[in-house]
Amino acid sequence: MSFAGNYLKMIYVKRAPETIKTLHVISSALKATLSWHNMRTLQECREACGGQGLKTENRVGHLKGEYDVHSTFEGDNNILMQQVSKALLAAYVAAQKKSKPFSSLGLEHMNEPCPVIPSQLTSTSLRSSQFQINMFRMRERELLDRFAAEVTQHQAREKSKEFSIILSYQLAEDLARAFSDRTILEKFIEAEARVSAGSLKNMLGLLRSLYALSCLDEDAAFLRYGLVTPENAAIVRKEVTELCGQLRPHALALVSSFGIPDAFLSPIAYDWIEANSWSSV
Repeated sequence: MSFAGNYLKMIYVKRAPETIKTLHVISSALKATLSWHNMRTLQECREACGGQGLKTENRVGHLKGEYDVHSTFEGDNNILMQQVSKALLAAYVAAQKKSKPFSSLGLEHMNEPCPVIPSQLTSTSLRSSQFQINMFRMRERELLDRFAAEVTQHQAREKSKEFSIILSYQLAEDLARAFSDRTILEKFIEAEARVSAGSLKNMLGLLRSLYALSCLDEDAAFLRYGLVTPENAAIVRKEVTELCGQLRPHALALVSSFGIPDAFLSPIAYDWIEANSWSSV
């Protein structure tokens, strides 16, 4: 997600009148996705620390309280996701009416034939960046087609466009998540491609696969719309478990790579038993 965040910063730095719409759509999508992910991560940390995660000096609870407001601050996340879907719908309708190819918001993949996914997935295919981005693009394509069709159906029943979008809010949010996830994965793949072969590139490959396959495993849209079979969904989950096992020995090194100064770390990061002993009370 940091790669996508850096991409957004560059769009902002190099902004021009013709890129304002792209800046708004991507910032809306990433603000919602990243703030939700932040809260989910803090909850995982809290539970992983047990009761120690509730102690004030370990700061997890404090951070949860501080960052929870971001889900609605500077725009409610669900509303922001609806704005993203409305922008995607507008691009879709414009392309259909003018019979022109998609040329913005990363939707250029819609101009290409729908990718063919192997019927039987293997560890090798699951870890392929091409397979992963194909799956994310297929989900976005499927949801955008369905969203446009459903809004059109509501409008045919004499509903206004705005009300038709509200009636299709579930598809709208699923579509916006698909757009956000696809953007994040694309920027991850681009960043990975700039790294020379070696241990760092291998580690990035594992992290990319864990991110992509976790999204595949957790988003019911892939199953709901037949993008993966129940059998392949089970294979995806098994591969996620395998990736977690491979990354586990590197967990401390990965966390240390953030470069957080020791002075900012709480007792839970060190000898928490000693920190809670009578001699330390």
